[in-house]
Amino acid sequence: MTIRFECTACGKQLRIPESSAGKRGKCPACGTTLSLPEGVYDAEVVGLDDEVGAEGLLAVDELANPADSSEEGSRRPCSACGEMIVSSAAKCRFCGEIFDPELARIEAKKKKKGRSSVDEDMSTGDWIAAVLCSGIGCIAGIVWMIQGKPKGLKMTGVSILFAFIWGIIKVAAQEAGRR
Repeated sequence: MTIRFECTACGKQLRIPESSAGKRGKCPACGTTLSLPEGVYDAEVVGLDDEVGAEGLLAVDELANPADSSEEGSRRPCSACGEMIVSSAAKCRFCGEIFDPELARIEAKKKKKGRSSVDEDMSTGDWIAAVLCSGIGCIAGIVWMIQGKPKGLKMTGVSILFAFIWGIIKVAAQEAGRR
């Protein structure tokens, strides 16, 4: 299926394959870089994130395949937002609600993969901040906990622990200085 749209710079009617929706590409007529529109269909294709070159765009007069755009399908309201979507949609294009269990599983796996080891393990700089600057490390840990990063709890705990250790060392040094 193809998506029709107009170049914002020169007004040329263009068509792109649905796999290019949401990416960036160049108009073959004027060379303007465009954000390629989403289609009027309601299911989201899980796929590539790369940019589309000028060869990915086809002018309407260069692509004569009217069979692709003739099928509309029946529509129903989305259960989450109420917008009218294609009955067979796997995902609402308006609110992002996922109806297909397989797509929901893939999206959940993507989100899980999206969290990098940087979010889970403390870096050397994090350890230095937690040990030497416990107050700053504690604040950073609290911010990360609010953001939902797993290393936030670890950073806060290590910072509080070292604040107590530095307090004990300070008291011991003061007592030793009095003697």
